[in-house]
Amino acid sequence: MGGTDSANRSKDDNPITASAAFDSLEHYSIDIDLFKIGELEDKNNKSKKEQLLLSVLSGNQVNISLLPHLKEIGYASNLVDKSLYRPIDSLFFFKARKDNVESSCIHEFRDILVFYKDKECVGVAKICFDCKIMVSWSEKLNFAGFGDWDDYDKLHPLLR
Repeated sequence: MGGTDSANRSKDDNPITASAAFDSLEHYSIDIDLFKIGELEDKNNKSKKEQLLLSVLSGNQVNISLLPHLKEIGYASNLVDKSLYRPIDSLFFFKARKDNVESSCIHEFRDILVFYKDKECVGVAKICFDCKIMVSWSEKLNFAGFGDWDDYDKLHPLLR
């Protein structure tokens, strides 16, 4: 056994140890169906909270100033178990993307990953598992490896 992967690992490389890219990971998710989202979009006099929710769900960019408000607008938060860092790290940061996936579905970002290093937010990924679309923000991380069709199928059960 002993292919190139094991030859390149250092003695400190353990699948349970923290990632090189992040040392804490928070997963935000919201359980809202398309019918409810459509009702909110069609509503004439949206509250500030409803406007904020729609901007997070459907916005094609990450606004990190909204992170402290995710719970207020209905997102639940869970810290991701450290034993899952290595597989998540490998999906996002240790591989090259093979497919250039385009989706014509109307994306709704019900899942948001917030990556921390030394208690500082270093990256955010908003994910629509239905459309297999992600938008990300980071000044320190490169999310370019994530986005192949099977990446979404591998990530989804890790977060659930």
